[in-house]
Amino acid sequence: MNTDCKPDRKTKTCKIQYNKKPSYYVGIGASAGGLEALQLFFENMQPENGMAFIVVQHLSPDYKSLMVELLSKYTKMEVLRVEDGVTLEPDKVYLIPPRKNMVIKGGNLYLSEQPERHRLNLPIDLLFRSLAEDQEDHAIGIILSGTGSDGTRGIRTIKEEGGIVMVQDEESAKFDGMPRSAIATGLADFILPPAKMPGEILNFISHPCIAEKKEPADIIVKEEDNFSKIFNILNKKANVDFSYYKPSTMVRRIERRMGITQVHSLEEYLGYLHRNPKEVTSLFKDMLIGVTKFFRDRESFRILRHKVIPEIFSNAEKREYKSVRVWTPGCSTGEEAYSIAMLLQDYMDSNRTYIDVKVFATDIDREAIEFAGIGLYPESIVAELNMEFISRYFEKKAKGYQVRRNVREMVVFAIQNLIKDPPFTKVDLISCRNLLIYLQPVLQKKVFSTFNYALVPGGYLFLGSSESIGDAADNFEPFDLKNRIYSHPNKGTIPVKGDAIYSSPPQIPALSSAYKMYSQPNKTEYTQKYESQENYYHALIRCLASSVIVINEKWELIQSFGNARKYLKVPEGNMTLDILMMFPRELSLAVSSAVHKVRKTGKPVEYNDIKLKENEVVSSIHLKAGVISETRGYARIFVLHMEESNTGASDSGKTINLSSPGEDFTIQRINDLEQEIQFTRENLQATIEELQTSNEELQATNEELLAANEELQSTNEELQSVNEELNTVNAEYQSKNIELTELNYDMKNLMESTNIGTIFLDKDICIRKFTPAVNRIVNLLEQDIGRPLRDLYIPLFGDDILKDAEKVLADSESIEKRLCSQTETFLIRIMPFIDDKKIPEGVVITILDITAQALAEKELQLKSDLLENILEQSPSAQLVVDKKGKILFANMQTECILNFTKQSLLSMNLYSQELNLKNLDEIPITEENSPVTDIINSGKAVKNFVICQHRKQGEEMIFSVSGNYVSSIKDDIIILKLETLAHRGWKQGSQNKENR
Repeated sequence: MNTDCKPDRKTKTCKIQYNKKPSYYVGIGASAGGLEALQLFFENMQPENGMAFIVVQHLSPDYKSLMVELLSKYTKMEVLRVEDGVTLEPDKVYLIPPRKNMVIKGGNLYLSEQPERHRLNLPIDLLFRSLAEDQEDHAIGIILSGTGSDGTRGIRTIKEEGGIVMVQDEESAKFDGMPRSAIATGLADFILPPAKMPGEILNFISHPCIAEKKEPADIIVKEEDNFSKIFNILNKKANVDFSYYKPSTMVRRIERRMGITQVHSLEEYLGYLHRNPKEVTSLFKDMLIGVTKFFRDRESFRILRHKVIPEIFSNAEKREYKSVRVWTPGCSTGEEAYSIAMLLQDYMDSNRTYIDVKVFATDIDREAIEFAGIGLYPESIVAELNMEFISRYFEKKAKGYQVRRNVREMVVFAIQNLIKDPPFTKVDLISCRNLLIYLQPVLQKKVFSTFNYALVPGGYLFLGSSESIGDAADNFEPFDLKNRIYSHPNKGTIPVKGDAIYSSPPQIPALSSAYKMYSQPNKTEYTQKYESQENYYHALIRCLASSVIVINEKWELIQSFGNARKYLKVPEGNMTLDILMMFPRELSLAVSSAVHKVRKTGKPVEYNDIKLKENEVVSSIHLKAGVISETRGYARIFVLHMEESNTGASDSGKTINLSSPGEDFTIQRINDLEQEIQFTRENLQATIEELQTSNEELQATNEELLAANEELQSTNEELQSVNEELNTVNAEYQSKNIELTELNYDMKNLMESTNIGTIFLDKDICIRKFTPAVNRIVNLLEQDIGRPLRDLYIPLFGDDILKDAEKVLADSESIEKRLCSQTETFLIRIMPFIDDKKIPEGVVITILDITAQALAEKELQLKSDLLENILEQSPSAQLVVDKKGKILFANMQTECILNFTKQSLLSMNLYSQELNLKNLDEIPITEENSPVTDIINSGKAVKNFVICQHRKQGEEMIFSVSGNYVSSIKDDIIILKLETLAHRGWKQGSQNKENR
């Protein structure tokens, strides 16, 4: 996935553009004390970063985790609890659920149940290993506060695949066990407080060499001179020439260090190396890729234990010098050397064979050799070893497990350059695993030449799962191809020092040439010669032999020559290359017997006069079977040579007994099988007797010791796991308690500051709590909490308060009422207490003192009544309207003037058509031209506003209206005074208007 991370000059943040797939996958491991570290980390991580964050903690299986709620407060990213099979998305945080282990595969997270408590569980190691295998150099592993050593083995895998490793510094960690164990490996790229980690991650992923990766070939051609100078610096520092190492790996490792140090060009990095000698050491360690573990590839070590080591001791017993020598070049921190040493010691203990055994473990990394010599490893190795080996070959120390002294004395650790320094000699076993894959063919050839010289005849070579012997097949035979174990049949020759591959090159070659050699290797001379002569060999065999068939050890057909199809027929059913199924029965029996004898003796076998009938013709077959020694890495192959002669047709009058040869071969075959069964039985019985003898002696002591040790070990691990889980739960609850305490203080201060009396009742109408303001109104004490409200006599509430509370609890509807004492008035609100599920869980009663408000209302009401009486008794017509002209009051004089009853007037508006009020211009009075509007707009009294009223009887009344603005209890009002100016008939009124 392509990412584009550019710093924003204003905000100084890194804006990353990405698609839906995360640019990097960040695995975070934490245990006790990790909550605070996680909060600091996510608080400082910008939400839009393009990465997916996977958090693994040691959670208690017995308690609900609150991590989602706690972390959500410190980041704007979405925080999720993982569900099985979820696809990882950028800008999201994924948390492991309790009682689960978690792995990543194909960008998805998969959950599994944790093992039983008595077994050590390392969920962080499990995630980190799967993360490295799935995402390779796009993986970032972070170790935060915690006890134990979980995660230590996992970061080794991340480092091996080219990922980044970050560890919290011990000073900022509440529990430094996990950080200290991770730092001790020397694999940490950054050791920082959690708050500073996000910035370094964003800087790294936005570095041009990391965000915009180019093909190594293009970089090598462009920067060939700078790469050569960097290799020269490393050569002077550590006396190691990396020129013939795998070019693409070297380029990626240098780019990775440039991203960590934030250097943007190779020329700048070259200067950085000159100024910082520590960076030369860091680059050297990255180049070595020193990653290993105990019994890596268990199946391979199983074959080594049960098949190879017995042969090594058997060969040693036959020699004059009875000793076993093993060499493990590139041993790193010694896990593999100790693994082989334990297997050798186990064999000697089981078979009571005690001879001198030495394991020579060499590496060019001085610090790794010193670490291996001490033999002290973190507790997480328990996941790699069975309890038997731990109890027999390790001692429990405060900081982990240390290899016992007797095993450490078997292993000799030394600094050695495999390419330049002299090799060990007379070696029975060489274990060189996952080193050759980083070397170019020219160095591989030199290493195999060295191994050929170092191994004794009958010795063994043990390679990594991705390695092969290549062009060295002439010197090594496959013992177990699947597990990359080879035997050394012959005595090795001393490498020629004049050979270009033996001595170091006089100067570092052009890197571009080296890359071309590695990426486009030429065919060997043997292969070219073989291909050019293949057709010639086929023609020659057809001339010299009638029929030749080549098979492997599984009876499968490899190749045929001549007229072999005459004897081979494709069987019915599923397709098979088994020649015993393809031959006729008579010939199949003979071939089976012959090949078994060849396998057993290693010598050619011949059968004569095998009768075969086909198409009424009887043929006599002469069969030869032999074995061909291995070439080019193939297992043993067998050659069947068949010559035939006709004996005539079956109708010649002669009787031919076809069953006799078949019976002979059948009898021969049965005898062979019986001999093999008898031999197997004898070996089995001897083995059983030996095992019974040794087991009876050891069983009595070992079983008790192992049982006691396993019980103590499991108890200790269980207690440690429980302790970590309790610390995690305690941290979560402590954080939650702090929040609850703060909320309680907030609520207490809020209720006290409002000065409102509040009583909280539960579902049983019992007092839960009350505010201090209640005591001024109702005499409640602290000991009243929990008492039913019905047991308390509160004069203010009376008996109705219980019924009201029960009604509110049942209907979930509030009730509001006024209650009065002798001198005070209160507003009582009874409301339901609703929980988050919308279910009433109680009742809340609030008591608000409204005495002052009630007195003010009463006073205003008295004033209003007084004003109304004055207006009613006034000798002039008085009319009260609101701002909209609605008539609110009219006295008796108004009834007479306007010719409407008081009841009718109170339902009218001043502008209604029934009143029919107009001005002198005969324009109807409306809200816009009324005296009420003038009073409101001007805020002053209006005098002598003339209004005309036309009645149905044809009369015309002319009034003078005066008015003023008055504030009332409920609303502002206008009081209008009406005085009659004229009262005439309709016609007279019209004439007067014309005169005017």
